[in-house]
Amino acid sequence: MQQAKTLARKYKEQPNLENRMKAESLGLVKGLRDKLMKWNEYERTMLDKVLVSALAAVILGLKDKAIDQKLEKAWPIIVGDMLPPLTKFLAETKEYIDSGVLRLGDQTVDFADYDLLGAVPGAIDLDADILDGANPEEAGTQEAEQQRAQGRTWPSLAERASRYLATPTYAFFALGEYMVAQDLGYKEMRRVARDDHRTCIDCRNYGQQGWEPIGELPMPGKGCRCYDRCRCDIEYR
Repeated sequence: MQQAKTLARKYKEQPNLENRMKAESLGLVKGLRDKLMKWNEYERTMLDKVLVSALAAVILGLKDKAIDQKLEKAWPIIVGDMLPPLTKFLAETKEYIDSGVLRLGDQTVDFADYDLLGAVPGAIDLDADILDGANPEEAGTQEAEQQRAQGRTWPSLAERASRYLATPTYAFFALGEYMVAQDLGYKEMRRVARDDHRTCIDCRNYGQQGWEPIGELPMPGKGCRCYDRCRCDIEYR
C-alpha cells in the first residue's frame, strides 16, 4: 500500500500514471526478451506492478479522502478484477516462450519499428496491433480465430501487458471518485460517453439512460465492450 501511495504522490494525475505504466510495460517486456530478468522475476514484478498501479489510481480518485479505509474496500475489487485474467495472460506468455514462439534474446525485433514510442520515453501507443472489442482475457482466443499476432510478437506482447498495467488505471481512478461521491451524499449518477469512433454501443446506451440512482450504472470498463479502454466520464449530483 505504501508503494501505491508513493506512486500516486509522484505522478499526481491519472493520465501521468497511465503514461508511466505504459513505459513500465514496455520496459518489462524488453527486459524479459533481452534476458535482463528471468521468468520468475518478470512474473512476480508484473503481478506486483499491476496491483500497485491499480491502488495508486484509486488513491488519485480519492483525492486524500479517508485513503486507508477506502483502499481496504477497493482491494478485493482490484484483486477480483485483475488477478484472474492476468494469471491467464502470464500462463499464455510462458507457453509462447516455452514453445519457441517468443525467443528470448531475439534481437531481430526492434520495438521502434512498430511505432511504439509515445509521450513518455519508452511508452507505447495503444493503437498498435490491437484487437478492437477484445478484453485482455479474450485476446488470446480471438488472435487464433482471426490469425492475428496479438501477444505472439514482442511488440504486441508489450501492448497486451499495458492492458493490465496502464489502461485499467482510468477505471480504478473512477472507482476512487465513486467512493468519494458516496461519502458526499450524492444520490444520482450518469455515464457520459466520449462519443468518438472508439465508443462502443454499450457506452452509448448507458449515456442515453441519463441520470440513475447512484450505484445503478457500472463504472467505466464494466459492462461494456470497451473494457479497459473505456473512457466514459461519470458525473454525480
